[in-house]
Amino acid sequence: MKRVLPPTNLFLAFEAAARHRNFSRAAEELGISQPAVSRAVASLEEAIGVKLFLRSGPRVRLTTRGAELSGLMSNSFDAIEKLIASWKDKESGRKPVLLSISSSMAAHWLIPRLFDFRLAFPDVDLRFELIAGGVGQSPVRADLGLRRFPETAKAPPESHFLDEIIQPVAALDYIKRMGTLDQPRRNRTHTLITLSDHWCDWDTFARLAGLELPPNHKTMVFSDYSVALQSALNGQGIVLGWLSVTSRLLRYRSLLAASDKGLNTRATFNFILGDQTPVGSIAGDVREWLCAEVGKDVAKIGKGGRLHSFECHVLVS
Repeated sequence: MKRVLPPTNLFLAFEAAARHRNFSRAAEELGISQPAVSRAVASLEEAIGVKLFLRSGPRVRLTTRGAELSGLMSNSFDAIEKLIASWKDKESGRKPVLLSISSSMAAHWLIPRLFDFRLAFPDVDLRFELIAGGVGQSPVRADLGLRRFPETAKAPPESHFLDEIIQPVAALDYIKRMGTLDQPRRNRTHTLITLSDHWCDWDTFARLAGLELPPNHKTMVFSDYSVALQSALNGQGIVLGWLSVTSRLLRYRSLLAASDKGLNTRATFNFILGDQTPVGSIAGDVREWLCAEVGKDVAKIGKGGRLHSFECHVLVS
């Protein structure tokens, strides 16, 4: 039987507009004018008898039913893209591995190693699902995902990547100019770089690690950890460094410990195989390689990195 649906081009315009939450950006993507997108969405709304967007000047917002249709279409298009990609991979003999990690780990830990990764896995196409904030314990829908497990949670032992160790770090030129937190230079005011809305801010870290913060310090606040680290790399201040992200930077002395104080939360970071990842797949080999790489970092971090077995203990739910 013939499908009773509005023309496909109306759905394509709606999906792009819903994804961007902006008619102009949708028009740029589709290579048509903004009025054409607006007309297509209006025609779709008229054809199905449902309001899909709430319009307020240049800004648009999905209605409840618009969000429902948008989610269904996005999932369908994603599935089609994955199917076509799998066909291409089979034709090329390539093996795709989708990796779910934080954007900061991708930028500062993994991307600098991609040449070595390609040497180790010449037939693997590594793809990324990047998480803007902390990785947490969300389900792994990728082939392989880094997740944080508090001390009270159990993770497969073979998935262990690194303990959660936090320590203040800064660039060498900053430490030469300003000193460390333990030995500040006279008449210099430290800048402490921190994250907004994060459980471990400087006050929390100082209390748990037994560190006395400089009384007249300045602060720089970022919402993105990758940017916070980049600011420290540029010599702008001292940032709290999660070893799971900073191990390579410490190994090659791009960053140095800015204090002898540190914090081991007893939580761990673990690479978890996705629910749909077959046992014995290439994702398991990739996990072994990633864990071996961070092991090399930790083994190489010497006095400059001041990697200690920090005994400060905090439970984070």
